[in-house]
Amino acid sequence: MQGYHQYNEPFAGKGTRKWNINDSHHDLKDLALPARCALELIFRQFAGVPFKLEHLSKAANGRITPADLRAAIPELLRQQYIVSVCKAWGDRLYFIPQELLYLLQQYWIRPGLTPRSSCDVRLVKEAKRGLALDLFRSLVWIACNELPITAKGTIHQRVLTKLSQQIALRQEDVKGLALKYPHQDVYPEHIAIMLDMLLELNIINQGLKVWELNVHELGLWFNLDLAEMNEVLYQRVLLKFVPADTELQHFVFVLSSLEWLEGEWYSYERFITWLQEERLLRPEISEDRQNWMWSWVEAMCGFGWLELGCDHAGGHAFRWMYRPRGKGLSPSASAKPSEDGQTNIRFYIQPDFEIIVPPEVPFAVRWELEVFTESVVTDRLSIYRITNDSVAKGIRLGRSRADILCYLHRYSAGIPNNIASALEEWGSEKGKPGNEVIFPKLDSPTSGAWEQKGNLSEAVIPWGILFCGENMAACRLYDAIPEKAELFPGLEQIPGMWLKMARIYHPSTARQLVSQAIQWQTLLVLQICGEMVEYLPSRLEGGEDWRVSGKLFTPFDPEGYEAMLAPKDWENMYIQLPEIDNSLG
Repeated sequence: MQGYHQYNEPFAGKGTRKWNINDSHHDLKDLALPARCALELIFRQFAGVPFKLEHLSKAANGRITPADLRAAIPELLRQQYIVSVCKAWGDRLYFIPQELLYLLQQYWIRPGLTPRSSCDVRLVKEAKRGLALDLFRSLVWIACNELPITAKGTIHQRVLTKLSQQIALRQEDVKGLALKYPHQDVYPEHIAIMLDMLLELNIINQGLKVWELNVHELGLWFNLDLAEMNEVLYQRVLLKFVPADTELQHFVFVLSSLEWLEGEWYSYERFITWLQEERLLRPEISEDRQNWMWSWVEAMCGFGWLELGCDHAGGHAFRWMYRPRGKGLSPSASAKPSEDGQTNIRFYIQPDFEIIVPPEVPFAVRWELEVFTESVVTDRLSIYRITNDSVAKGIRLGRSRADILCYLHRYSAGIPNNIASALEEWGSEKGKPGNEVIFPKLDSPTSGAWEQKGNLSEAVIPWGILFCGENMAACRLYDAIPEKAELFPGLEQIPGMWLKMARIYHPSTARQLVSQAIQWQTLLVLQICGEMVEYLPSRLEGGEDWRVSGKLFTPFDPEGYEAMLAPKDWENMYIQLPEIDNSLG
């Protein structure tokens, strides 16, 4: 898999604005109304799936025509609500950036479903300890053992077996997501996800014979607290594991809504019905889509975020046990250092040699505990045990007796006398460590590195081995704003008066105006019985005695209705093009 972190990298993290929920709401209100209406229709029709200009007709609705949507593209590009890329063969694609999808969903689509009584629901699948803690256990194991590579570039099978034993996520948790990645015959899905995240976070250096830890990036990662880690991981899961399918993307992002209350049960079937009522899902859902959507909520359990239940009638229910709020949406709960560089977060050493580690203890502190203790429980509340053998392990991995005691004094609430005596005795028996530090030391978790918190989630992050969305490997960012001639081909060749004022035209010329309006998918303004109305033509019929079918909009029927007209049915006419950003010239 050497080099697979380059997959889809041409525009990863480049040229996109840093969004948060507050500035998005403010900007949406400031966005011109036509562009805002266009953005909502594009969002509902495509979600994050790339589209071409000619595809915009699928998003048009009522009085908002495909021409209106095309005319809004320049402003949406300038404001970075939409990104443009160009394929190697020249085709241009547009899409809404992934980090903005989450925020637009919060703005326009909020599922106001009522929680169910917990008495009516039986728990059937618990949330596991989570991706962040699984990654932590994997990193500890790699620090002790490394990841040797075969001649074919894959990790040894015996190593994969031991690595799998470190994580709570299992293959059955994610099997239904139908993930695609290299060497699927070697790596089971849950292992591929762990490796992918390690590559995504740039914590692994890929050598030709062995993969090793990138200690600097590891230190940055451990300077995030558990909530921040979950935010980063959740964003990567949303970006990479969801297919390029509009309905599945809406399902996933609505399921991520802030409207769900943590710990409250909701009916899964009612949720699906609500999505259908909002026309985000079709009335008839294919079996493949149904299976994938249910597999997604099962994966959320495996990742540590959701739990699944069942009621007495066999209906399904879900509840968020911990809902990552998305980039920029949740405050940090990190333990900040004091002026002297110390943190007030402590772990607790028990007289029975067990160490209780509360959830708020930084991961960099837990990392050092792994050197000279045995891990008993890894979860939000973790438990370690000090033994004679674990102290021997610590000395073998490069820590002296003095290192261990100094560390425990600094980060614990106190060392019981019997523990201190045992450490002195065991440490004396084991001798001194060698000069080489085998288990890497990190910078102090309360040093100036705290100032870098948050940088990791905003950096250009390498791509891993998994990607289920649109393959953009052959694309590059294309910053040019489309001009009028691209949005409305042939504009320079038609008489200007066709667009400026209502006039009477000969039937043959009127047919040209109608044909041009059909080509541009824009409105005609017609004078019928002395009243000016709008008409969206769709099809011309006949020869010399021709007619046109389309939708007629009047002051009494602003929703419009289908009408077939002939030239004799109107007096004056002109083509109505929507306004485009004046900077286009």
